[in-house]
Amino acid sequence: MKRIDRGIVAAIIVSGWAAVFVAAVPGRTSLIGHVWVVAVLAIGLGIALGALHASVPRRPSAFDAAFAPGRRTRARPASLERVEREVTLSVGTAFDVHYRLRPVLRSIASGLLLRRGVDLERAPERAETLVGPAVWELVRPDRPAPEDRTAPGLPLESIEGAVEDLERLAWS
Repeated sequence: MKRIDRGIVAAIIVSGWAAVFVAAVPGRTSLIGHVWVVAVLAIGLGIALGALHASVPRRPSAFDAAFAPGRRTRARPASLERVEREVTLSVGTAFDVHYRLRPVLRSIASGLLLRRGVDLERAPERAETLVGPAVWELVRPDRPAPEDRTAPGLPLESIEGAVEDLERLAWS
């Protein structure tokens, strides 16, 4: 049954009830007439709004879009990919250990040490005891640049050991 057909049926039912009330209470004809007009107009308005709603295409608003669940991506953070690339390169050559991996580890170690009130540059003895020998060899301020830049880098186990020492420092 179409929306207009249902509206006509509803208007006929309202009119029938209005006629029943006029016959039952003849002194209130004016009030019943006003109520009937309001009811018929409400039915007409409902039909018009339904037709308008059906004809306008539905587009989500910015408000609705803000609350819609976002799509989950499998993309990895760019910073993680960058560190992984630097670790991979550091296994290859001593140059990459000194100029790529060392600054990252030094920044991490410096931040962890500063949380304990130790400056890597100003208190190297205290910093060395806190970070451990594997990390200290990589982050110490007086570490010289490699003479042979193409020399083999660090084994992956050494890098893992340094990362474990930094994690230990972070959680202790």
